[in-house]
Formats: sequence, structure tokens, C-alpha cells
Amino acid sequence: SYTDVITDEAISDEGFFTVHKVGSKHYFEVPTALLEKEILVVSRIAGHVKGINFGGAGMKSRPQQVIRWQLKDNTVLLRSVSYVNVAEEGQPIYESVRNNNFEPVIMTFPMEVYNADSTAVVFEVSDLFTSDVDMIGALSDRQKKSFGIRSLDKKRSFVNYMKSFPNNVEVRHVLTYSGTQLPANSLTQTLSVEMNQSFVLLPENPMQPRLYDARVNYFSVRQTDYSLDEQKAAQRQYITRWRLEPKDPEAYARGELVEPIKPIVYYIDPATPEKWRPYIKKGIEDWQSAFEKAGFKNAIVAKDPPSKKEDPDWSPEDVRYSVIRYVATDIQNAQGPHVHDPRTGEILESDIIWYHNVMNLLRNWFLIQTAAVNPEARKVKFSDELMGELIRFVAAHEVGHTIGLPHNMG
Repeated sequence: SYTDVITDEAISDEGFFTVHKVGSKHYFEVPTALLEKEILVVSRIAGHVKGINFGGAGMKSRPQQVIRWQLKDNTVLLRSVSYVNVAEEGQPIYESVRNNNFEPVIMTFPMEVYNADSTAVVFEVSDLFTSDVDMIGALSDRQKKSFGIRSLDKKRSFVNYMKSFPNNVEVRHVLTYSGTQLPANSLTQTLSVEMNQSFVLLPENPMQPRLYDARVNYFSVRQTDYSLDEQKAAQRQYITRWRLEPKDPEAYARGELVEPIKPIVYYIDPATPEKWRPYIKKGIEDWQSAFEKAGFKNAIVAKDPPSKKEDPDWSPEDVRYSVIRYVATDIQNAQGPHVHDPRTGEILESDIIWYHNVMNLLRNWFLIQTAAVNPEARKVKFSDELMGELIRFVAAHEVGHTIGLPHNMG
């Protein structure tokens, strides 16, 4: 019975789907209504090792992917879904596209039991997070070869925790490898990497996609759409963009500035030094004037996260929140990635990675580029006001990436 598997000792968390920890075992309880649904998976490195890659904690270790859970007899299948080749459901050619792009089975899990009212299936998932599964792994084949990786040690790999939010489930786990040419701790011949896997619900009603136009550069997704009447296997390219919809469509149509139903909100990581927070906020909201040209006011705003007292459940890992994550490493950079719906290009959320040592890069850039005419740039340590303005520039730059814009090489 259900209580034989999910016992009184279970530590459970309800949300997108329910997760359980019973002793050393970890279970997913997936509603039958979610079976066959498409779910986005984002694999990030949460516990970084210096030299493993350029990026630090928060970097994706794999491109985002789409999966579906299927139930076959008493076995749950994890299948990979591709959006490279598509066709409109209901068209005669749709079945042919499915048949000629057969979805690989990544892993199988014995179904343990249905829940009490048979509306969800329960299966044990520890193996998914303690095995070397390429789809969600920490290391590429090139890295494994470079680091002399011999094997992954399941005995030293484990799940740290699982947490369920309304639109996503987060799993934090550690993968431990044995190797001979490791980037750090080489004497131990051991490399442990902490991973974070995000299982994200894709929108029930997909956004209307926007066709890419080479005259204005955007990050984009490409698909071969067999439903199109073009007498060939025609390609479509859609830009990645946020779904901004006016609260008052009639006023918007009249050319008035209108607030969006759901603005783009960026939260400042609590780890961010206090004196830099106002400048980062200004850099985020510098984009408001650009959105005003598109008819939206207050389209993008910066906020401090709520305190534990104000909202004990708030978490930067919740996909409902975009956060500028402050990372304490010596990497001289910042990055503005985003998570998007591969069907339409809709940007769902973004966590900007802000490395503490970007200030050293800014100091060197500003000194080299302006010191000949600018006495303020000739100091080893800049004033807080000057460094703040440089930080504001980087914040605006990275937000530009997260709203879909690549570098303007023009």
C-alpha cells in the first residue's frame, strides 16, 4: 500500500509534484495528469570546483532539455523530447514527424505504488541522481578526457535535498568522480561536484512566437516545421523574449503607456554587499525607457527579496523568481543566461550570475581606456561612486542578455 512505501518517517514536500525522502531513498510522486506532459530540465553546477570550467556556481552544465514521464505497464519511463523537428498536432504529417523523431528512453524506474486515490504514481529516483547520466551530468566527454576521469563512484554520490515549488521541482545532488588529472585536489584523485536539477512546468498555453529577423539580432530557437506549405522541409526561427501583455489592451492600442499584466522582476541576492545594491537596481531599471518605446511602463523592476518573516517560503531556486546571484569567486566576469520555452522562445526566468571579482575587470578596463584624460581613473582603488556607476553598466549589460539580446557586434 501507499503507506508501506511512503511511511510515517517520510519527509515530503508538495508542489508541482510531490517529493519524498524515506530514509536514504528518494521518491517522486507524479500525478497521472502530468504523465506525457512536457517538462523542461535545466542542469546547473551548484557546488563548483576551481578549474572545472569558466563560470563558477550557477553555470549550466548541459543545454536545457525537455523530458516527459510515461507509464508503461508498471514501469515509469524518462524520455527525451526534441523540438528540432515539429508539426502542428492534428495535421496528417504530425504522426510521421513523431515516428521519424523517436524519443529515446533515458532511464526506467519500477513503479512502487499509486497514491491513495490512484491519481499519482510513486517511484524511487535516487539512481537518476547518483549515476553518470549524460543528459544531466556535470562533465562533458571532453572534460572527462582532460581530467583523466576513470569512473563515477555511486557510494560517494548522493542526493542532498529535493524541494517542490508551484511550477518547478529542484533536486540538489553530489556526483563524485575518480580521476588522475584533476583541476583541484589532485592528490585525492577525487572530484566532487554539487549539481542542481530543475524540473520546470512549461506553460499550458504557449506564447505566440515572434519570427526572427536578421536585421535585429536576438537569441533564437530554430525548428524545422513540416506543417508549413512551402514544398520543402521549411525552417522557422523564433526570438527568445518575455511574455509582456498589457493590463489595458484598449489603452495600449491607443498608444498610451500601460503596465504589463506580469512585469519582469529581478530580485537582488541577499549576499550582495549593501553599497552596491542601489547601483545594480539602477542598471536593471535603466531598461524601463526601452520598454516604454514598446508601449509598457514599469515593465522591468528591481526588488529586494522578502525576509524570512515576510515570506518564509521565498527561495531564489523557485522558478517564479529571477535573481541576480552574487557569487564569491575570483572570476572577473558576470553572465546573463535565461531559461526559455523551446516551443515558442518565451523566456520563463533568468538568474544573472554576478561574480564578486568583476570589479577588478572594471577597474582595469576603465583605467586603460580612460585614464589618459580622466584623473578619477588613475587610482588603484576607485571611489565607491565611480565603481558603483561601472557596476550599474554591467547590470544593464547582463539584463540586456536576459531579455534576449546578444552582443551588438555592429
